[in-house]
Amino acid sequence: MKKILVAFLILIFSVYTILTFLFAFNGYPGFIQDSTCFLPTAYFINHYHQLINPLYDAGLDPIMHKFLFYPPLFPYTVAYIIRTLPDFDNTIQVALTIIDFFSVIILLASVYIYCRKKKIQASIQLYLFLMIWLLGLFSFYGIIEGRPEVLSRFFIACFLLNNMYRNKRFYNLNDGLIIGLNLITSPISTFYLMVIKLGLIIYQNNSKLKPILQTIAGFVIIMIGFTIVYPYHLTELIAGLHKHSQNVIVNRIGTAAFENFIRFYISYTYVPFCIFNFIIAIAYVYYVLIKRNKIICIALLTVLTGLVAYFSFKDMAMNYNMLVLAPLCFFLLFVIFTQILNPSIFNPFLKASSVIIILLLFVNSIGFIRKSLLFFSTEGNKVSYQDFRKDFIEVYNSTKKDKKIIVSFSLWPYCLDKFKNITMSNKDTSAQYMMIQQLYSGQTEPQPQPGFKLIKNSFITKHPKFGKLPLGNTYPWFQTAVYERK
Repeated sequence: MKKILVAFLILIFSVYTILTFLFAFNGYPGFIQDSTCFLPTAYFINHYHQLINPLYDAGLDPIMHKFLFYPPLFPYTVAYIIRTLPDFDNTIQVALTIIDFFSVIILLASVYIYCRKKKIQASIQLYLFLMIWLLGLFSFYGIIEGRPEVLSRFFIACFLLNNMYRNKRFYNLNDGLIIGLNLITSPISTFYLMVIKLGLIIYQNNSKLKPILQTIAGFVIIMIGFTIVYPYHLTELIAGLHKHSQNVIVNRIGTAAFENFIRFYISYTYVPFCIFNFIIAIAYVYYVLIKRNKIICIALLTVLTGLVAYFSFKDMAMNYNMLVLAPLCFFLLFVIFTQILNPSIFNPFLKASSVIIILLLFVNSIGFIRKSLLFFSTEGNKVSYQDFRKDFIEVYNSTKKDKKIIVSFSLWPYCLDKFKNITMSNKDTSAQYMMIQQLYSGQTEPQPQPGFKLIKNSFITKHPKFGKLPLGNTYPWFQTAVYERK
């Protein structure tokens, strides 16, 4: 029976993996808006050997378009992976999926090591839990496409694995290396890792000079290497980070805080009820620390919770600052469930949590289930990225040399070879044409655009359904409306 369950578990993991790569190869469901800020840089690294982004420079360098508003490891990593792949239109999406895939594999390795160390007994209940746990995990992956948190999530999974394996000679050094690599990927999640690392040192009663120096040494090695190879002056990056953080984090305060909280943390399309995974994980860690009277660790956990809340809730759309911790949270959910299965432990809180966790993971999974149903149920009406490319070239050939084409933020990967003639700003007065993708618009009909006239409409007017079950407002493909300036 257990062999059958193991085989079924492997089958489920394989199906989820195949689906995610199938989506990526089809450019589905399309990049979110923030992808424009980071991913075009990978293209320019590979094709022009420059760390630039002419499509978005945060206003820091409107002439040379230097990529200065974020550390550069993410676009460099994506560029490197793309070089190893055959040349096709959706290499960027596949590169991101490869990062996610290895992140999941590393998390599963951590779970395996934990089971070996704690001598967790395999059982039907555990295997059944892992099936819904995996579905919830895959729902959390692939929902912050195009942002550096994709790579940060990989480093956080590596951090977890390193601390589970705990090589006596190198694990503190490795933690320092991972923290350093994450810093040149995404500064905010690095603050999380720093607090977590300090908490681990104190929790393990290892507050000696040697582990601290080893961690710092790993961090310094990365910083020295980065300073040597970084193509610009480090002062430019620091100034760019400071200016960008002021514009994005400090000054972006939502006007409808409660509505946005519900939208991005409760009814979030990709992972409904996503905030509760983190609440349960944090509550469990508090429980363990209080039980063991780890006062300083409790204080550090409170600091960590405050950091996550600040960076996530300052602007509700920045939920990726919470979602980046998915590897740690899912690991803790697994730990909680193994505690529940332990017959020697009877704790009402833990026992009640089992039903809550299973229901929560199922609700989380609705996003991935919907995404899969939407893909297969709309394939008959599919407007592919190749179809869009043909329309784009037709419009491009009609565009004057000194004019531009406005394109929606999911369309840029298929226009990069003509980057000098595209823009994503609908206020660009040099634009002769506008191509608006139906995806994410929420509209079944193209809307009037000031100063432009509609010349072609490929929008699909019906709503996508699976049978009679409605799946959303618009079809998820590359149908567009084309406008020409009056």
